[in-house]
Amino acid sequence: MGAFTVRGQWVFADPLPFVGAPGGLRPYLHLPRPDSIWVSWWTDADTDTYVDYGTSEAALNQTVTGSRHAFDASNAYHSTKLTGLQPDTYYYYRVRTENVTSATFRFKTAKALGHKTGKFRALIIGDNQILAKESAGDPYHRYEKLMERAITKLRAMHGDAPIEEIIDVILMPGDQVDVGTLNHWRNLHFYCSRLVSPNVAIMTTVGNHETYQDPGLGRYRELFRYEEVNYSGLNGADGDSYYAHQMSNLVFIHTNSEIGSNAAQTQWVTDLKDAYKDDTSVDWVVSICHRPYQAEQYLGDISGWLRNTAMPILNESDKHFLNIGAHHHIYHRGQVRDEPHYHIISGGSSWDQYWGQSGREADYDDVQKTINNWAWQFLEVDHATGKAEVTCYAEAHCRLPAASRWIYNSKEVDRFHRIRGKAAPNKPQLTNVPTEEATLPLTLQSSAFSTSTDELLNSVQYQVSNSPTFNTLELDKIVDFENFYGDTGSPDYLPVDINSGKNILQYELAVNSLPNGTYYARIRHRDRNVNWSSWSDSASFEITGSSATNPTISLPQTVYPSGASVTVDYAFGPGNAQDWIGIYKKGDNPGGVSSTKWSYVSGTAGQVTLSGGLTVGTEYFVGFFENNGYTEVATRVPFYYGSSPTLTTAKYGHDLGENVVVNFSGADVVATANKLHLYRAGSDPASASPLQSFDLTTASGSWTLAGLEKGYYFVVAQANTGTLVISDPVEFSVGDRIATLSLEKTTFHHGEDINASFINGPANPKDWLGIYRSGEEPGIGDLIHYVYVDGLANNNVPIVEDLPVGSYYLCLFTNDSYTEVSNRVSFTVHSAVFKMDSFNVEPGTNNAQLSWKTDQGVNYTLQRSSNLTDWEDISSFVGDGSTMQATTSITTQAVKAFYRMIIK
Repeated sequence: MGAFTVRGQWVFADPLPFVGAPGGLRPYLHLPRPDSIWVSWWTDADTDTYVDYGTSEAALNQTVTGSRHAFDASNAYHSTKLTGLQPDTYYYYRVRTENVTSATFRFKTAKALGHKTGKFRALIIGDNQILAKESAGDPYHRYEKLMERAITKLRAMHGDAPIEEIIDVILMPGDQVDVGTLNHWRNLHFYCSRLVSPNVAIMTTVGNHETYQDPGLGRYRELFRYEEVNYSGLNGADGDSYYAHQMSNLVFIHTNSEIGSNAAQTQWVTDLKDAYKDDTSVDWVVSICHRPYQAEQYLGDISGWLRNTAMPILNESDKHFLNIGAHHHIYHRGQVRDEPHYHIISGGSSWDQYWGQSGREADYDDVQKTINNWAWQFLEVDHATGKAEVTCYAEAHCRLPAASRWIYNSKEVDRFHRIRGKAAPNKPQLTNVPTEEATLPLTLQSSAFSTSTDELLNSVQYQVSNSPTFNTLELDKIVDFENFYGDTGSPDYLPVDINSGKNILQYELAVNSLPNGTYYARIRHRDRNVNWSSWSDSASFEITGSSATNPTISLPQTVYPSGASVTVDYAFGPGNAQDWIGIYKKGDNPGGVSSTKWSYVSGTAGQVTLSGGLTVGTEYFVGFFENNGYTEVATRVPFYYGSSPTLTTAKYGHDLGENVVVNFSGADVVATANKLHLYRAGSDPASASPLQSFDLTTASGSWTLAGLEKGYYFVVAQANTGTLVISDPVEFSVGDRIATLSLEKTTFHHGEDINASFINGPANPKDWLGIYRSGEEPGIGDLIHYVYVDGLANNNVPIVEDLPVGSYYLCLFTNDSYTEVSNRVSFTVHSAVFKMDSFNVEPGTNNAQLSWKTDQGVNYTLQRSSNLTDWEDISSFVGDGSTMQATTSITTQAVKAFYRMIIK
């Protein structure tokens, strides 16, 4: 190892050498139970399947015959379940067929369910889908290297003990492969896991890449036996697709983000929560969902089902303390805003992701760290102390040169813990709220952090409201003692703590951040055990001298079912005694007609509830009016009173020329019918003109769309009097390779920027452009370069990449998959610098002989000038990759002429 150098707080060393797994047949363990385990391995075409095992390496005195699944003539998958085992016991084993016998390996069975002594440990390593090796000459894949680094570090931390003595299980949160082909399963996931897979069981989760080229997960179901396992008798309704299992006093819940809001999966999560919350054999619950809870890059590319449905259910018990996600190829850690639960992204070492790549990025206050390193995590539960702790170790950065990017050598970049039952921090107080009128800026000052435990301060939450009940908030901000967001850029790309040096016990209300008026403020403290203190006593203060004037009204929803009351939040009102809020039909002119319902407000902020008098199937708006008059002081808020129709199609993808049938149910039947409107993907229904419309004259039925052009579309229901959307959209496509992709030219100099344009894309957050060499196929051949396109349906994308000389094609792919959604555009890259080897005029003629080294398919043009300023074309040639020779006429009237060769 080379000498250490210090850059900031990071210490780098020369990359550790890659050793790799020993050769020979190396089996794969999964589904570890106290009394059983599954053993699997691959051969090309062997028939027999045997496992010899015992509790002594010298006495493998039991043999089990297993099964063989022939995926094809050269891919045989052998599987055996060892049963009747003793919990928490070491077993030795070997696997064999008629042609090959493995070395002898050792594993340890899972501890008894409910076991609560010693320690439970797990390795978390996610999103490892890269199949191609990093660069020419590298003897390893990224995932293989990351796994070796993790095992090396864990063994060094525990006295160089065998890995099966250190960890109980390996958790993988999805995208174990790039595409769900046999090639990727066998030669990526199983092959690159072989360093550890004979000794420690691996438990996988379904990610989006598992479904590519295997949409029904048929291969996944053949490889794994998750349908056999359950917690508390609760099997996932979709078998291997999602499942739960208990190890010691932990329950692991592997959900499927690709089916997300599936009602059966949601009910299963609810049933699991009801079971574990009162189960005395369970103290800790960890959920795994491939698409994450939150993300500060590629905004919105998360699991809405996890965030809005599953997590609130799981978090009803504080036994659930950790959610593990992936999908983004980074590390991130945050806390749920109101509850003592963590969420992380374990992005492994997959496709490059870095700051500035995604176009849209945001610093969210429920994320404390986003670090663009290839990393892995170590979970340890100490049963004696009741402490669960996770440590993250960084290994490499994708923007460093390939030869030197693995220089972190298991640097600890995060550590967090949870101890259930530990006391929360003491209640803080605001110490400097003015008792009289104040002007902005104004600093809110918290009392010092205080606790009866040894925990330190992690966060302060500040809230400011116009209401003493805090039902409306003008400020709601969580500030953490550290906030890693962004990096230092070239050359080191070190993570940056943007809260470094910040006193988080202070928060400044900026000039003109609030209008004049009376406000209420409160704070609370969170410790590093993610416990919140009680809220401080609220303090009121008066702001004067502000030029901010922005009265607002808001509604919690857009569609109100029949019989529902309408609750309106208002803030920053004028403060007159007779300010009021009213409901009008869309198109009504306040003052010209009476309101449908109205109420005076009280003060500058609060709520009013308006009930009765509304007609089903009608669009209304809420207005905020000043001093018993009709002067509106806030932007109107529209809403619909009635039912929200449910829209479905039988499938997403349709062939060109095929009819698309949109089914609807639950629609209101009204005199002036609501409508279904058809739009192209990426359109805004509030402003775009619909392509086609359909009147909803029945409560249920269908709309047949015939003769649609190739494209990505969606249909929504909109209110009869305007553009207000009153349903969720239903999306579908017509045709294949729908998007139209083009380049400004098809021949580029080496090092020249390439500008691509496309129209009619699917507008998904992770649509991307990929460059492959001519003749290579996506998902099989090497991906030369890629760039995400910001989730737009139409875009111009600069591709800055120093491509080697050669022939390539560019294509648009959808949603982080290998599904091609555009035409392929072929292009070539040629040498930026070249010269003519010879240029000779034949004696007595006006002909010149010339020779020069060419690139295949490149267009060359010989030009002439008499003044080195104005050039005319003389002859054109197409290169064939060799040194070309040509003869051309150089007849000229000029006394002196100049010649040059250019590339067009």
